[in-house]
Amino acid sequence: MKKTKTLPKLKADLQKIFNEFIRLRDKGKPCISCGQFKELQSGHFYSVRMYDALRFRETNAHGECARCNCFDDMHLINYADNLVKRIGEEEFEMLKFDAKIYKELGYKWSRSELMELIDEYKQKVKELK
Repeated sequence: MKKTKTLPKLKADLQKIFNEFIRLRDKGKPCISCGQFKELQSGHFYSVRMYDALRFRETNAHGECARCNCFDDMHLINYADNLVKRIGEEEFEMLKFDAKIYKELGYKWSRSELMELIDEYKQKVKELK
């Protein structure tokens, strides 16, 4: 009998695949925060910890160097400026609006939603490789 994965395990699996997609999508681009060409991580404008509902939103995640992503408390200032340049003012405003709504109302991921996104991002990663 096949064991069903827990929601946290599904979310972790999806996060790994999603992060790989972001690194592949942004390969060859500079760090969104400092502009240097370095090895990229998947850096989120709205943090995964505080804005779980936006953790898999492509407009919220971009290639970011480890220094900016993990060690620079001021990185979001440049991230915001460069994010508007990458996704446009309209998408940026929509992202801010969604962050406000999700922060107020909360969000719970469903098993089917996570499984569907895992399949989607596996395919996207495959296409970029």
